[in-house]
Amino acid sequence: MNIELKKSLMPPTHIDISYPRDNSHIVVTWNEVKKPKGVSKNDNSAIKYNVYKGLTQNGIFYKINGKPLNSNRFEDYDLSRNPNVQNWYKVSTVYENEGELIEGALSQPRCFQVRNTDRWFMKMNERNLWILKNTGMLFDLYTRKYDGERCPRCFDEIRGRAGTPDCAICYGTGYVGGYDPAYQLYVRLKPFQTSMDVTPNQMMIQNAPTGAWTISDTKIMNRDILISPTGTMYQVINSMINQAGGYLFHQELNLKPFDPNDPIYMMKRTTLYPRL
Repeated sequence: MNIELKKSLMPPTHIDISYPRDNSHIVVTWNEVKKPKGVSKNDNSAIKYNVYKGLTQNGIFYKINGKPLNSNRFEDYDLSRNPNVQNWYKVSTVYENEGELIEGALSQPRCFQVRNTDRWFMKMNERNLWILKNTGMLFDLYTRKYDGERCPRCFDEIRGRAGTPDCAICYGTGYVGGYDPAYQLYVRLKPFQTSMDVTPNQMMIQNAPTGAWTISDTKIMNRDILISPTGTMYQVINSMINQAGGYLFHQELNLKPFDPNDPIYMMKRTTLYPRL
């Protein structure tokens, strides 16, 4: 990789966000970037772009386009209508020459947020936020992978999935790493439900799935993972979204704690905690 060329690739400026018809999707535009100094305008190289999206200004940003974009315009249809949600965008410049792609630094973030002045909604929203921040805990959300690099140890090509749930490479997902770190969110756990089963030989106390709820703007799916501040890992076994007026109010979750001996506890938390 040409390090000097990478350093000379300036990120796009004047990033604007608008919605052409309604707020179901938005359009991100930016100023075009010229070719780096020392590169002939008549060669076969081209300037392209990548767009990244995050939920917080200083959080994790993920690339949301497939191949690098040829134009300085991108439409985002994956947009939450929840007024709590802040959609942050960054854009990078990509230099392409004879199949080689060199990407420069990301631009400064730009935010888009759906506005809602409905008093009833705002009061309900404030109430939910107050409850979570006073009685909830700050969990880490990890989303399950459904594509990516296939696990070299246990991926079953015939069935198209992992061959074992105890794999220390894919953690039963079939894809290397198993889970993508997302971000932190407040979660309120409900009281544990216990039951006692009597068998011919002994009595056994069983813990039912743990109930929880959150107002995360991202839909939490079954088999995603939530990690508590104490390091306990929970698998989401059921989720239900409660809405009103077309807006997401909160999500009801059923969580099942992993056995501490499960290989999932080997998963590193370096993305959310890079200093550890």
